[in-house]
Amino acid sequence: MSTSGPSITDIKLLFAKSGNRCSFPKCKAPMALGDTLTGEVCHIKGARPGSARHDPNQLQTDRHLRENLILMCPTHHTIIDDDEGSYTVERLLQIKLAHEETATPVPDDEVARVAISLQQNVSTVGQTGGLSAHTVNAASITVQASGASNPLNERQIQAVENLWRILRNFSNEFSMVVFVDSILLPQEMGAYFNGADNMPVMDSVLEFRDLQAAIAKMAKAGGDAAAMERPFVSQRLWSIFYVIQAIYGRASFMLTSSYKEKQYVNWRNDSGCDQLLRAVLPAIAVDHLKSLQSNALRTTIDSLEDQFLIEAGMRKASSV
Repeated sequence: MSTSGPSITDIKLLFAKSGNRCSFPKCKAPMALGDTLTGEVCHIKGARPGSARHDPNQLQTDRHLRENLILMCPTHHTIIDDDEGSYTVERLLQIKLAHEETATPVPDDEVARVAISLQQNVSTVGQTGGLSAHTVNAASITVQASGASNPLNERQIQAVENLWRILRNFSNEFSMVVFVDSILLPQEMGAYFNGADNMPVMDSVLEFRDLQAAIAKMAKAGGDAAAMERPFVSQRLWSIFYVIQAIYGRASFMLTSSYKEKQYVNWRNDSGCDQLLRAVLPAIAVDHLKSLQSNALRTTIDSLEDQFLIEAGMRKASSV
């Protein structure tokens, strides 16, 4: 048996029983958006020495078996690996079992498509011993509504408007996260978190010392209700919306981690943010956005919102 990674059979079974959702309790993040993979295959017992929950007595042939794997979104993968005391092997096995018992089965054709892509495009993520799905030929499936007015067409328009309203709510709820990123350089953020410099402006994001603050803001903005609009918009439009939502949450989580670790955890260097952005933006654009030293988060979100408006037919794509 190969020990280089999970077999296609194990990947199929894992994804089929996931319901295409993160296994973390109450998380609704999808593991795949159309042909774009956004989830991560995590090891319950870490694959390498030093990785979370690594068991030196585990047989090498058992490390990549389905029994030792669980699907998570990038944020919850980081959470379980950063808090081994709370997320023990036993608890993760219970989480996995509970999730698979209640998940909606995934159609066989979707299982085959996503599993093959996942096995062919996995890569090691940081020090966690997890496997991250890369983008696989994202398809744009735009709803072609007829010119005549009809209930479905009107509902599609309403869905786009509702999602845009939620995006504006996200902008309001996470305005301070974007603000501090806009006016402070990464080195200045680093000086604040390691105690070398006191910056009063950072008081505006003190609430993000608690991860629950970001979760509460997501709910207040209407993020939980967004899934109701998914059947009425194109796959790409939904993917763009999901990525914008996730970037707000992920950047906030980086602040929480910065307070915890007493050093700046830069969202630009985060594999989860990188993976999300590459799902909907060209690689050259992602590289440019991450290279910006100031106003990077604002520019990134603006770029994503432009893509949303273009896909919705509310703005023309640039010919440049």
